[in-house]
Amino acid sequence: MVRIFRGGVLDERFEGSVVVIGPRPTTMTGLVRGDLFVRDNSVCDVTGMVSGNLLAERTGKALLHGLVTKAAKSAGGDLEIYGMVQGDVINEGGRLFVDKGAVVRGKVIGQTHIGPIPPAEKVVAAPTAPPVAMPTPATKPPTPPTP
Repeated sequence: MVRIFRGGVLDERFEGSVVVIGPRPTTMTGLVRGDLFVRDNSVCDVTGMVSGNLLAERTGKALLHGLVTKAAKSAGGDLEIYGMVQGDVINEGGRLFVDKGAVVRGKVIGQTHIGPIPPAEKVVAAPTAPPVAMPTPATKPPTPPTP
């Protein structure tokens, strides 16, 4: 069974996988007995336990302060590890940061950042400037005033 969560506090026990797609940030303090997927434009702060895999997809962001019993992977998204991962930590085209106090029992595979990942900048359309009036060429130069 797959559950879809749209943001808020996830403090229950779930059997099966959970997909976070919320426009609001999610704090996961419970137990997911399956995989946890963080989808596009979602943020999930995991302080609980995931007994499967943790996956940050495309523009999703996962912050792990708790425990993942299998692998944690960034597939284009942002992944920050502060807790414990019993499997591998894998970066496949995303951004990955592993804190010096984190515990990874497997291997760290792929490129890592040296510091926490800053939040994504919101794309704002550039304001349009009013048209600039081009000067017209003078037909004859101004005459200086006579004394």
